[in-house]
Order: sequence, then C-alpha cells, then structure tokens
Amino acid sequence: MYLIGQGFDQHKLIKKANSHIVLGGYKIKSNYQIIAYSDGDVVLHSLSNAILGCIQGGDIGEYFKDTDPQNKNLDSSKILKFCLKKLNRKKIVNVDLTIQCENITFKYIKKDIKQNLIKLLNCKKVNVKATRFEEKSNLIACHSIVLINK
Repeated sequence: MYLIGQGFDQHKLIKKANSHIVLGGYKIKSNYQIIAYSDGDVVLHSLSNAILGCIQGGDIGEYFKDTDPQNKNLDSSKILKFCLKKLNRKKIVNVDLTIQCENITFKYIKKDIKQNLIKLLNCKKVNVKATRFEEKSNLIACHSIVLINK
C-alpha cells in the first residue's frame, strides 16, 4: 500500500549582496536573503510537510512554532530529520518537487540540490524542477509530493 503527501512553503526574498540561501540543505551563494524565522529552506519545509501529509501528521508549524526562541535560525535539516523519524520505518519511494522563484536561476544548482536530497532522504528517486512566477515577485516557493510505501 502506498501513501502520498503534498507540501508547500514560501518565503519572501530581499536583495542582499554577498549573502547566501539554503535550499534542500544545500548552501548557495546569492545576492538575496530569505526572510524567515528558521533558515528559510523552502525545499526542506515543503518536503517535511509532504512527509507529514503521508502519515496524517499535521504540519511542521505544529511541531516547530515560530514563536519558540529555540526555533530562531533553526537548521531545517533538523525539521526534516524529525519528520523522517515519524515515518516509523516506512520507505520513501519517490519525491517530486518544484521550486518557484523569479530572482534566482536554478539551471546550474538543481543537480546539487537533488544530490543533497538523495542523501538526506535516503531515496534515489528524487526529481527537482524549477520555474518562475508569471509576473515579478520577491517570493521563493516550493511545491512537493512524496510517495511512501506503507
């Protein structure tokens, strides 16, 4: 039996020279900064929510509140590890995600994000896509689907 979960996350981007962003646990040099309470990794937030969706586990906001000082600047890989433990030995079969952003070009970094996700998720079937918004936007977003084998 298979279970599927869908996740979504978005954050605002601001221009900041010589900065970096984290996507899929992969640190990227950038002239933008993600505005968030944690590290703002929309990929890991979206994937974590999709994993929780597979097991009817609510959403990451129920476990990692943005009012808790312990979560300030939190490394999102800790959120992902927490959600993976909740799978209770269920195996991730497939991951498909789309990053949406107007200000960052993903042509050369998609494969690095994918390789990092393969390691973090212990799943070889990971697909990373990228697209832009239809009009100018200072947002970065990620849509994810996760399939697990029960």
